[in-house]
Amino acid sequence: MTLSSQITIFFACVVVIVLMTLRLNWYRRNLVQAFILLQRHEDQIKTLKEELSAAQKTIHEDQRVITETRSELVLFREITSILGQTYDFDLSIKSAFFRMLGLLSIDFGILSLDIKGKTENAICFGISENVFTTLESVAEREIILEEDPKPMQTVYFSDFQKARVLDAMRSAHSLLSFTCKFTSRQVGSFTVGFHKKHVYTSSELNALQFCADQFAVSYEISKQLLYTQELAQLRQEYMSNVTHELRTPLTTIYGYLNILRTYPASMLQDSERSEMFSVMTDECHRLIRLINNLLLSVQVEQDDFPQKFHPVPVQLGEIVSQALRFMDRELKTKNIEVVTDIPTDLSPIGGNSDLLYQIFQNLIANSIKFCNQKPKIEIVGREEDQTVVFYLSDNGVGIEEQDLPKIFQKFYRSKSQASMRPGLGIGLFLVQKLVNLHRGEIRATSELNKGTMFVLRFPKMTVKKSIVQPARR
Repeated sequence: MTLSSQITIFFACVVVIVLMTLRLNWYRRNLVQAFILLQRHEDQIKTLKEELSAAQKTIHEDQRVITETRSELVLFREITSILGQTYDFDLSIKSAFFRMLGLLSIDFGILSLDIKGKTENAICFGISENVFTTLESVAEREIILEEDPKPMQTVYFSDFQKARVLDAMRSAHSLLSFTCKFTSRQVGSFTVGFHKKHVYTSSELNALQFCADQFAVSYEISKQLLYTQELAQLRQEYMSNVTHELRTPLTTIYGYLNILRTYPASMLQDSERSEMFSVMTDECHRLIRLINNLLLSVQVEQDDFPQKFHPVPVQLGEIVSQALRFMDRELKTKNIEVVTDIPTDLSPIGGNSDLLYQIFQNLIANSIKFCNQKPKIEIVGREEDQTVVFYLSDNGVGIEEQDLPKIFQKFYRSKSQASMRPGLGIGLFLVQKLVNLHRGEIRATSELNKGTMFVLRFPKMTVKKSIVQPARR
């Protein structure tokens, strides 16, 4: 083979090698690009998978929220419906509490409310009543979700041992207590729990808090309804009493006037005629006192009444003397012994003589009304520190212990003693209002069939004793 042929073959081989190298480089570049593209696609697929998973979680969460929201709406609707469908508060609150436990799938619960003034009333569901006391003890130590939570305290083994319910307590878990509050006042609480450990969701907490609020609102509404019913009954009785109290003296006055008008003068002796005029005068005084009380009981409850009060120095001893003089005939008619012990140098108080006169007139009239055999009224005045104190006592029928806290309530009359005697139930109410207006205080003590004592305490007014406002009637 010639040299030229060899050279030609060599260059041909070189060309082939170069072409193959270029071809390989082209394949390599394409392969790298394909790999990069594949990697990008894989990243995109991974991102899409993550987005899909997040979307599925969101959908599941939305579905859960929707389910919980529907459950909450169902609970809200049913609880409000149950609480609003009957005037029987005991029945409605019990039904609503049981329904709450059922809708939230809570194993047991204990509800305690101040129902009709009885704090011991409680509802226990889903657990033995034997563990009620122990659970209450736990709830008192571990109140959750309060504005001012109580500090955690140790629950001692003796608490459970005394209840003799150790086996039952093993099935009580995840105790949670809610306070039923109306505005800032607590009206009750309830405790719920499970037989196994349970983590409360926000939806369950919201629902339980809602129920706690609804129970409190329902309780207040039931109290207002009860108060309205009682007030309506009191007003009806009050109007009946007013009619009777006005009609009785008017009937007496009219009867005597008719006798004096129709009977010949020769048929009536002077003493009989004088007695008739005295009785009519007493009945007129009774009417005046009744009308004054009625008018004043309305005035003292007006917002601007205290602004019209302008105190001046007043001697209470003079007020008492004038009240006794005005009621002298009534006292003598019933043979009531009156004993007074009022120093002449008592310090004056700041007040209104007409209103103070009304206070003592009502108290004395009250003692006259409830007098007993051998009646006696004692009035004692004293100075104690910076106050002037008056003790007004009688030996009448007295006031029963359960009635004593209510005697200053408007329209209130005892079912036993007061119901058998005339009256409107505003005299003592008016007395307390007027005493408070004079920055004083009044309290009463009594023993049935032995008598009653009223203690009135007024702040002194430091002035010259010669400046005294006379009482007017």
